[in-house]
Amino acid sequence: MNYKLLADTAMLAGEIMLISGAETYRVEDTMSRILRTSGLERTEAFVTPTGIFLCLDDAAIDGITLVKRVDNRVTNIAHIYEANNVSRNLCSGIISVEEAFLELKSIKTRKQYSNYLIYPCTVIGSSAFTILLGGDLLNSIIAGLNGGFIVLVTILTMKLNINTFIKNLTASVLIAFNSMLFLHFMGRYIQLDALIGGSIMPLLPGVAITNAIRDTLQGDYMSGGARAIESFVLAASSAVGIGIGIAVYSALAGGINL
Repeated sequence: MNYKLLADTAMLAGEIMLISGAETYRVEDTMSRILRTSGLERTEAFVTPTGIFLCLDDAAIDGITLVKRVDNRVTNIAHIYEANNVSRNLCSGIISVEEAFLELKSIKTRKQYSNYLIYPCTVIGSSAFTILLGGDLLNSIIAGLNGGFIVLVTILTMKLNINTFIKNLTASVLIAFNSMLFLHFMGRYIQLDALIGGSIMPLLPGVAITNAIRDTLQGDYMSGGARAIESFVLAASSAVGIGIGIAVYSALAGGINL
C-alpha cells in the first residue's frame, strides 16, 4: 500500500470537511477511519478549527506526519456528505486509495452553486425572514433591498480580501441606516424590529453556533470553545453594526430619536 497517498487522502478529506463547516469530532472520525485502513500500529488524527494534524507510524515504515492550516471556512453540507461518502466507500473496499484521492480532489475544486444563484438567494432570504418575523409585504421588499447591501459588501470584501467581521459590520451599518431612512419617510408603515431582524439573518453564524455546541457535547472543549468565540464575535459585529447605523442616522437627522 502507498502509505503516503493514504495520508494525503485522509488529509484532503479532513480539509474539505473542515472548510465546509463540519464539526471537528466528525472530521477526526472520518480521517481516523481512512488511516486505519493502512493496518499500521499507530494512526492518529487531531483537528482544531484552524488546523489538521495526522500521523502514520509503524516499526515497518518511516513515520509520516502531515500538518495543514485551514484559514477559510464556509457552510457546504453537500461537500461534507460527499467527502464522508468517499470515506465510506474506501473503508468498505468499494474504491481504491487512488480513486478516493481523485474523487476528493474533484470535490474540493467543485463549485456547488454559482454566485448568480447565491446572491439572489441572499436577497430572498432577507425578505423571507422578515415575513417570518411578522413583517408585511412592504417591509419584506425593503428587507430585500437590505439583502442587496449584503451582496454588495460581500463582493467588495471578497475583492479586497477583508475578513468576515468587517464584512458583517459594514453590511449591518448599511442595513440599519437604510431601515431608519425608510422609517423616517414612511413612518407607521415600517415594522423596524422585523425589518432589521429579517435583513441581518443571512449574516448570523447559525451553523457555527450549532457546531460549537455539538463539539462541546462530544468533549472537544478546545474546538467547541474556539467556535463559540468565533460565533460570538461574528454575531457581535452585526449587533455593533446595527447600533452604529442607527447612531449615524440619528446624528445626521439632527439628534432626533426616531
